[in-house]
Amino acid sequence: MSRRRGVGMSAGGPAGDSAARRYATDGTPYIVAGTLVASLGVVAFQVIGGRSLGPEGFDPVTALLTVHFLVFTVLLLPVEQFEVRRVTLGLTGGGVLVTAVVVAGSIGVATFVLLTRHRYFEGDAWYVAIALVSVVSHTVMAVGRGRLAGARRFRAYGLVSGAVAMVRLALALVVVAVAASGPGFGWALALAGFVTLAWRPFGRTPRGVERVERAGRFLGGFVLAAAASQVLLLAAPLAVRLLDSEPGLMSVVFVTFQVFRAPIVVVQNLLARLLPPFTTLAATGRGRELGAWATRFGWGGVAAAVPAAALSALFGPAVIGLLFGEGFTPSAGVAAAAAAGMVLASAALLAGQVLVAAGRTGALAASWLAGLVVAAAALPAVRGGADLRVTMAFALGEAAALAATVVAARRSDGTGVAA
Repeated sequence: MSRRRGVGMSAGGPAGDSAARRYATDGTPYIVAGTLVASLGVVAFQVIGGRSLGPEGFDPVTALLTVHFLVFTVLLLPVEQFEVRRVTLGLTGGGVLVTAVVVAGSIGVATFVLLTRHRYFEGDAWYVAIALVSVVSHTVMAVGRGRLAGARRFRAYGLVSGAVAMVRLALALVVVAVAASGPGFGWALALAGFVTLAWRPFGRTPRGVERVERAGRFLGGFVLAAAASQVLLLAAPLAVRLLDSEPGLMSVVFVTFQVFRAPIVVVQNLLARLLPPFTTLAATGRGRELGAWATRFGWGGVAAAVPAAALSALFGPAVIGLLFGEGFTPSAGVAAAAAAGMVLASAALLAGQVLVAAGRTGALAASWLAGLVVAAAALPAVRGGADLRVTMAFALGEAAALAATVVAARRSDGTGVAA
């Protein structure tokens, strides 16, 4: 199959009709379906855990999930997209870098959980082992999905995404049936990623050789960008706990963010579908087209954030209270700010694919660091409780990150891919 196949992304006419037919038959619907299943599975897992353990009993699982999502999005999602990009370009040579990132992440997670076990994990050292196994299993998932998407095995990618969520949910139901406990839900989270091996994603290898130092710059910039973006998103519950030690408040903010992060979950899986054609556009010097896509994503995010905030303020607290119980109900302001921020974050992730495709991860990191600075500056300026202060700062930071990402993407000179 030609490398240029799948690049055309026209909105209408014969090219658009051809693209629509291609996306309908190349496995893209499986990515969409798998993403929806994964999104619902994540919420269902948290609903089961929250209702089984209550707000205070769910706090250790909240902390574990927060650490898991931070590790996955800061380290493993960049690794996944690194794999997508290098398989698309027919490159290899980054295995040592990937291993180093994962080992460093594992050591960091184990150290964090061990040192904070009395504050966040009820003093239970089992969470250290749970966190380590979770890193290993989700590394298998991230690298495996990256190989699948890079080889354009989109059907398998979508099936893996849905299967991991369903296995996690099934294990959670077993935990409830046997004896509901925080560590039990932790093991359900930790083990699910290994199901990726059923699709044998590691059989195909790239052809060429990538220079290790260039791969290091790419992956290093990507990890820094992901770290800044996820501090904005996933550290919010931990920040609430630092500002206010009221029992259960951390879980309220956590479940609110998790319910409204559905757009991000969808987008994170769709990135694997966008990155191969965007990488080909960058490789053939079509930077103007990439910049136009970044602008579309930016304006689309702004347009969607306003109604998302309004609807979430009206209905969000009731929906979350119905799902998780009255003790988890957020205020209308927290729900509105969280929903708007999630939509803006999703748009920023989409626009950021232009920079990833061109290998400009340094610019991507700078954009997300700008958002983090804005959020940090806004935190002491916002009035209200700890939950409202954190969510408002989060939304402002995401808006700044989106604006910076679009500006950086529009500056692409279209001269090709940085290896």
